[in-house]
Order: sequence, then structure tokens, then C-alpha cells
Amino acid sequence: MPIPATYDDRPDIGQPSDTTYTPVPWPRTFLTWCGSNGDTIPLTGDITGRDSPAGIAIAKGPAGLGMPTFDLKADQLPNMDGGLFRSTRATTRDITIPLIIRGVDRTSLLKMHNRLLRALNPNTGPGWITATEGDGIARHLECYYISGAEGSETEENGAFTWMKMALVLRAMDPYWYSAAERQYDWHLDTGTAMPFLSNAAYPGFFPMRISSAGFSPGGLVDAVNDSSVEAWPVWTAYGPLTSLALENVTTGQRFRLRDNVTVPTGKALVIDTRPGIKTVELDGVNAWPQMNADSALWPLRPGRNQLRVMATDVGPTTLIRLHHVPRYLSYVGG
Repeated sequence: MPIPATYDDRPDIGQPSDTTYTPVPWPRTFLTWCGSNGDTIPLTGDITGRDSPAGIAIAKGPAGLGMPTFDLKADQLPNMDGGLFRSTRATTRDITIPLIIRGVDRTSLLKMHNRLLRALNPNTGPGWITATEGDGIARHLECYYISGAEGSETEENGAFTWMKMALVLRAMDPYWYSAAERQYDWHLDTGTAMPFLSNAAYPGFFPMRISSAGFSPGGLVDAVNDSSVEAWPVWTAYGPLTSLALENVTTGQRFRLRDNVTVPTGKALVIDTRPGIKTVELDGVNAWPQMNADSALWPLRPGRNQLRVMATDVGPTTLIRLHHVPRYLSYVGG
């Protein structure tokens, strides 16, 4: 666990030893807490006195930042050993973060303590833990404060200018979310470049400028979900277009509007497949009744997905956009 990183042995990377290998310099992992009040507080400060004797720092022993726990469902087999697996699901995630708050005097200690309490208050809503690895890739997790900041006046937990606490936070959604969004566009090839990805951290990609044939049944495009967890996209379709169908060929799932449903020029159809939202709106009006009965608000499975976008009566202003945020098992990926 690199928060903080202290170890005595070089880890086995599972490869043949290479005397020419040069270890990669890797900065510390940084954690921040952003409360629902908008205050962002660094949690991995240096309070050793080398740079500054005061601040908030994570002590050894944070827990719950890796793999979530899973609830397995199984049926016990009659007259036989063992059981029969049925399903599994990730449960809510509890995270423990041991903190040390050190001030240069009593006043500075109380200011930092009170600032942290205001940002933790769950009555005003959830906050976000953001973990940034040494390579600069950041992931965040929405959490509610549960316990740990009640305070303890024992000798080992506090003094006049410092205090310790072990925060317990609970994430209702146990998956870490990327700070880099992914975006795919389908539109007519008019020569106007449009962004393929919406974040500059992912260079080297180009817009999908396709002909009207790209909106036909034969037009397949690969979309990659670089995680081992499903990603739920948000679709936005700008008119004009008719008979929109969005299909994940890899999984066999499809979303379709009724054949006579048209998205006019200047209007937008928004299909939000994210858990807890699940909405279909045309120009802000509920469009669930306009869906075909066999429609599904499908996710992107981990890895490569073959997608087919079909529509008729498209024009130069037609744009169909897929936008999603990858989810991960751990703050370092997975």
C-alpha cells in the first residue's frame, strides 16, 4: 500500500530476473477529500517537519481502497456436498482512513479540524475521495462519512497541537470512476473535425467522420471499455433523424425507437443508461412510451464492444454521441 509507502523487500513482479532493469521512479499516491460544500482537502500532506510541520496526513493502515466485497448467492445441493452458484453482486464499500492532524499551535489545529468536519458532514450530501497515482491518473469514489471523527482525549490519540482519528466512509456505489471521460461520435463526413475523446490525457485518437452509410445496418464501430467493470453510457442524438436504433452487437442487446419517431433539427434525444437514473427524454420530455418493447438500456461490457448505430432521414447536423465514464475495481485500476 503506497499510502504511505514503506517496505523492506523488493516485490516479485512475476518475471525472470533482469539485471539491466531500472526501477521506475514513482511518486507517492495522493488522496484528497472533496466535501459536498465544495471544499477540497488534501489528505496526504507531509507533517514530518521537512517541508512544513503542520497539516493533515494519512497514517499507516488505510483499508478498503482496493477490491470491493461481493455477495454470492448459491443454492445448497440436496444430498450432495457443496452448492450451486447463482449470482454475485458487489456490496457497498466501507473505507477506513487513519489521519493525523498537526498544527503549529492550538489555533491552527482547531481550524484544520473544524474545516475537515464541515467537509465530512453527511447531512449536506456525499463527498468524493480522489486518488491520484504516480503516473497522474486519478480516480474518484463517492462516499458518505460514517464515523471516526467523534474525538478521543487519550494520550495516544491527541495532544495540545495534534490529534488522530480513523475516518470510516461508506460508498453506496463501490466502484471507482475514472477522471477521464470517453466519447464516440457518429455524424456525416462534412470535413468538420469533432473530438473523439473529451480529455486531453488520451491523445492520438481521431473523430469518427462517416458517410450516411455509417448509419445503415452494416456500419460497425469498435468501442473499448478499458476496465473489468461494466460502463453505462449516456447517448445524445441531435436531429434530424428517424427510427434510431443503438445496438451492442457483442452482447446482442439493442435500444430502438418506434419507426415513426423523429428527432427534429435543433432537438436532442438523451438516453441515460446509468444505474439509478435510466431515463429517455426528447427535448426534455419523457420518451419512454416511444421505445420499442424489445429495447434495453444496455452497458458496455469490459473490453472491446462492437456497436451498430442505425438511423434514417439524417442530415448534415445529425450527431449521435456516446459518452461514458469507466468504472474500476480499485483505486489503481482493475
